[in-house]
Amino acid sequence: MNAIYKSKGNHIVVIGSNSGIGVALVQQLLETGAIVIGADIQDKSKITNKEGYFYLKTNPLDTESVKQLVSFVKNKTDEIIGLVNLSGAITHFKSIEEISQEEWNHTYDISFKSCFNSCKAFLPLLRKNTNSSIVNMSSGLAFIGQKNYGPYTAGKASVIAFSKTLAAEVAPEIRVNTLAPGAVDTNFIYKEDGTTRFNKEQYKKIVPLGNVGKSEEISSVILFLLSDGAVHITGQCLHVNGGAGMH
Repeated sequence: MNAIYKSKGNHIVVIGSNSGIGVALVQQLLETGAIVIGADIQDKSKITNKEGYFYLKTNPLDTESVKQLVSFVKNKTDEIIGLVNLSGAITHFKSIEEISQEEWNHTYDISFKSCFNSCKAFLPLLRKNTNSSIVNMSSGLAFIGQKNYGPYTAGKASVIAFSKTLAAEVAPEIRVNTLAPGAVDTNFIYKEDGTTRFNKEQYKKIVPLGNVGKSEEISSVILFLLSDGAVHITGQCLHVNGGAGMH
């Protein structure tokens, strides 16, 4: 059975649209008929020649850059129905004892501050609709003590707390939810030499559904949270991990 979502003519903003999950989500949204505005730190989009898709290089940590994105969106529409924040990265795998304040702040800000900046900037456009939706990306690591991931896990835990607060503040016009994936087969889990940061085969053994997640499997849940099918869901964090962590 396939769930079919239709979003013809609706404008949706995706921050982090060049990520593996971002590319999958944009493609799925375009299939529903949505008009998608993507943003990421790269000069060009990984998605090209797609009708209904627009891209602007944006640094979500820079409030001026986010303001430029808002202006870019306003040139196309005076309202949006969805905002998705996918930003998150870790560049320094060090213990809390070893990591510097600057290294901590860099990873933490990418994982959390980018989400705060874009939510705050786009609330006026989201309020133009009576059933808008924000989906913020957290991580299953926010619920697990994982050594050398300190600023990333702290940032993604902050996304959950922030999203619950925002959900209470902007209801009933806007729904706000988070997603906490387990391991997903994207660039995030690979080192520069192409090997994974963990034993993938060993990980599969602890996943009841028996596999690492795929980008399309995560983006389809985001699509659900954006849709009218989730009209009575807000302030929640959905875990998508094949049963690896049952909350």
